[in-house]
Amino acid sequence: MRNPVLPALLFILFTFPAFTQSVVPDPGRKDFAGNLGFLSSDWMEGREAGSKGSFIAADFILSQMMQTGLEPGPGTRRNRQFFQNFNIVRYKPVNTGFSLVENSGKSYSRRDLIPEQDFIIETGPSGFQIEAPLVFAGFGISAPKAGYNDLSGISVRGCIVVVMDGYPGENDTLSPGWKLFGNDSMNEFYRLETKQRNAMENGALALIVVSGSGSLSGFEGKQVNKSMAQSAFSKIKEEAGYEDFNYALPDDQHLIPVCWLGKDACAELLKESGIDLKVTEERIADRLIPESVTLKGKNVILSAGIKAETMLVRNVIGHIRGVDTTRSIVIGAHYDHLGLRDQLIYNGSDDNASGVAGMLALAGVWQRSGKKPPCNLIFAAWTAEEKGLLGSTFFVRNFSFDNHRILLNMNFDMISRSAPSDVDSKVISIGFLKGTSDLKRMAEKCNGELIRPFTLDLWETAGHGGSDYVPFALRKIPVMSFFSGFHDDYHSPRDVYAKSDLMKMESILILANKIITVFLSSY
Repeated sequence: MRNPVLPALLFILFTFPAFTQSVVPDPGRKDFAGNLGFLSSDWMEGREAGSKGSFIAADFILSQMMQTGLEPGPGTRRNRQFFQNFNIVRYKPVNTGFSLVENSGKSYSRRDLIPEQDFIIETGPSGFQIEAPLVFAGFGISAPKAGYNDLSGISVRGCIVVVMDGYPGENDTLSPGWKLFGNDSMNEFYRLETKQRNAMENGALALIVVSGSGSLSGFEGKQVNKSMAQSAFSKIKEEAGYEDFNYALPDDQHLIPVCWLGKDACAELLKESGIDLKVTEERIADRLIPESVTLKGKNVILSAGIKAETMLVRNVIGHIRGVDTTRSIVIGAHYDHLGLRDQLIYNGSDDNASGVAGMLALAGVWQRSGKKPPCNLIFAAWTAEEKGLLGSTFFVRNFSFDNHRILLNMNFDMISRSAPSDVDSKVISIGFLKGTSDLKRMAEKCNGELIRPFTLDLWETAGHGGSDYVPFALRKIPVMSFFSGFHDDYHSPRDVYAKSDLMKMESILILANKIITVFLSSY
């Protein structure tokens, strides 16, 4: 595979004088502790995108960039300003409906299911009403090169497709299904978004997701229904009374609607179909032969209205001008968090005031050094990461790539805490674009030069994940994303400055600074 990083490194190496590793001092805690404390203070009210607190935070970040001496950032709509203002759409489905229609030709029946108990619908910012026949398509996985395709041999055009979540053999490590799909290189094939896209590209109108024996549990009884990601990380008591929304950029392309179906509703849907999900999942996992089938005599009516509004948000972007102004490294972190919920402030000290404070610290030491880097250093504070990576996506989507090249995106997201298992605070996770092994080696070498080296958790992405490196990786721009570990205070009001590990954060920034210097000097 051709390495996309090496040509950029060779360009820098042979175009500019050697950039020695000693010219820029390493950041210390004095360079970030104050900013971390203020950004995560109650004054910011949790910095939810579009809220008063987020605009106060943006003003504060702007003041720090100006005080440091940064120039307004290239990539903003006007290069004379630090703010990159844009709109996002806040929306949620309302008045959702799910009706199961059975029509055998001799009899007709219709059962209306109960929202938030039997089903939940996720869709884009437009309402809809669909009535269509049903097709059961196994796991909805299309991986023909791997020898498995649930959508082969059956037409889903004009239909609503029922799929199991996960992949065959998800909880059976001895099964052929696990051996085929149970590794990182295959996870793209069973992501929900991929299943939506597969069904949509084959003409399906909507997707219904049900649970097999080895998958996440379906909705039980009167459980509050949320998306799987929300359910995994939210604290119901802490978020009582919070009205949740989905968010998008106005020009986003949306996939077909998804309906999550509860256990009892799933049983009703599949009644008299001959499909036993537990048996079907085990059989597919063992044989890796799809069992897709039309559910004859059954139609579903899906509907949803939409409550929507447009909101103004902003990125804050500054830069240090390089010798070559047509090439840049983007060093970024999101400054938004979860805001106010049921009169509780979600301060978001680690997530992600830490990343922004670290980014500003690096900007400070490089600007104060007085050394002109070989290329631009762009320092960015992204908004609306918690809403779906919208700030970084807007930046990449509107960047002038015709006359400007981004050599690397360095992302900081949660760098001031450790996972409970990391009792010695020695682990740092760094994500890379798939195929950039030279960057991995660079990180390992720089880490080895630290007085107290980290235990590195190095991983790869093809352009998917939960932080602001994703829009860059999707454009095949090399990335390095720093993360110090999940903890029990993640996405809770307990993520506060007092729990910060300033020593670990300082070491992470020293490592990042060494990597930036080496990247700008040689390979």
